[in-house]
Amino acid sequence: MGMGFVLLLLEYFLIKLKIERSILCKAEEGDTLEIETLIENNSFIPVFNFVLEDNLSCSDYQESKQRFLFEYLGRDLYETAKYRCKCPKRGRYNIGPFVVYFFDPFGLFFLKKTYKIYSEIFVFPKTFPIRGFPPIRKGILPWFGIATTHVSGNDDEFYGVREYREGDPIKRIHWISTARKNRLIVKQFQRQVFFRATILFNLEKEKNFGEGKDSVAEFMIRIAASVSRYLIERDISLDIIAGTESAVHIQSNRGVEHLQDILKFLTIAKIESKVGLGEIFEGFSRNIPDDSTLIVIMLDKDWKYMPIMLPLEKRNISLIPLILISSTFQYVFEKKEVVKDIRIKLSKTFGFNPITFSRGDNLEEVFSQISI
Repeated sequence: MGMGFVLLLLEYFLIKLKIERSILCKAEEGDTLEIETLIENNSFIPVFNFVLEDNLSCSDYQESKQRFLFEYLGRDLYETAKYRCKCPKRGRYNIGPFVVYFFDPFGLFFLKKTYKIYSEIFVFPKTFPIRGFPPIRKGILPWFGIATTHVSGNDDEFYGVREYREGDPIKRIHWISTARKNRLIVKQFQRQVFFRATILFNLEKEKNFGEGKDSVAEFMIRIAASVSRYLIERDISLDIIAGTESAVHIQSNRGVEHLQDILKFLTIAKIESKVGLGEIFEGFSRNIPDDSTLIVIMLDKDWKYMPIMLPLEKRNISLIPLILISSTFQYVFEKKEVVKDIRIKLSKTFGFNPITFSRGDNLEEVFSQISI
């Protein structure tokens, strides 16, 4: 027994292991990540009877530890462990650390060593396809999605060159062409104009009715993520204004990278807003572009803020409210009559047919019922 413990101590202090984890850095809620870990013995002696443990913080508690037994690993040799990690909740996670348990030859004692090797992953909110959505018509109507005018100012993309005209900025002079043609030539740019939209929502702590994925905030986040994907895939320039721990404004942009930035924000957004939707709106209303569309994801309890949004029409900003019916997240009862009653009240008060969501709704089906 004494000799076994001595051998264990020698193994613990002399063994040098190299451990590398291979894992994707992005996933969606409900996805299962494939993980492969390589463990290599860089020592001059072999190692016997050890257990490799990885800590999977993105998984449920019951499945958060993966362990593998290796009976022998010779010098300069390696083994691989392949395993999976299911990601049930959105968030940013650090997978790790590794823990290695070294056992004596008789299995009576063990020593453990921690390897602080981490892998950061983002579990994005689960999105769903949107097959119906109110038209986004505000902006300058593009031709094949783009309106182009040729100018020589601070614009989007280089288009070509032309002769200098009075009023053109000197910094736009194309000096090589000017020298070649012996007259002033300026660089010409193509101005691109797209439809524009803003998504506004507030993750208010006191109004986060419901639990888990059936809570108000998680519904809002899934809707915001899916609507963002829908709009950006149609090349619509998109802003995000949100109340979380503090008010956040993600400025207008387009494209895949912009969508990734929005999804990363929604991944880590905390349900910590301590102010109302009206305060968020008033603080950022000037940031909503003229000639655009405002999409508000809100509770029916917050329709009292609707009057302060209606004057946006003077700036040619149209309003699309997506309304969560709070009582369906609080109580269990027949929701059809409640939904019908709220729709009638909103329609009479503000003159539009609202798009409403209730706890338990299939969000994809709700949007599929919207007339395009």
